[in-house]
Amino acid sequence: MITIALSKGRQYTDFISYIKERGITEWVDALSKVTRELVVEAGDVRFLLVKGDDVPTYVAEGIAELGITGSDILMETETGVNSLMDLPFGYCHFTIASTEAKKKYDVIATKYVNYTRRYFDSIMQPVKIIPLKGSVELAAVIGMADAIVDIVQSGDTLKKNGLKERVTLDKINARLISNKHAYFIKYDEIQGIIERLKVK
Repeated sequence: MITIALSKGRQYTDFISYIKERGITEWVDALSKVTRELVVEAGDVRFLLVKGDDVPTYVAEGIAELGITGSDILMETETGVNSLMDLPFGYCHFTIASTEAKKKYDVIATKYVNYTRRYFDSIMQPVKIIPLKGSVELAAVIGMADAIVDIVQSGDTLKKNGLKERVTLDKINARLISNKHAYFIKYDEIQGIIERLKVK
């Protein structure tokens, strides 16, 4: 049996829609019935329903052979997993947003501290980074930070809070990842999953 770590939320519903299109009915039936379950079996596959940020950890630790997560999480955590394939959902992008346009930002609020640090290091611009877990938009609105680095899909939340995108950074989408050891040990089974998930 192959175990797949999957996050709840928007990516969960996008995944169900995608596998429905692919005709993987046993997965759709099992995942559509979930209420509070954390482990769901669907034929020869078991799903672990976990917090999005934790998907790469479950895979890296070998608890799950595969995982479905956003490339934003992979860029932030840099967990040692194999990125096997892009999946055609979960599209968004990183952005720098602020209430006022500036040539240089000195203080940045973000949930993505590592990613933000790498970006500003790459352009050789020193910044103070304020790590936040909640709505980072507030930090820019009240002047705690000059700007924020966050992921954006529609941009509605930014607009409602008086922020505008200033710099568009990396594009983001869902990815299928694997445990490095499991990829060799269960190669045939994993390839079978890949074939089922491929866009045709």
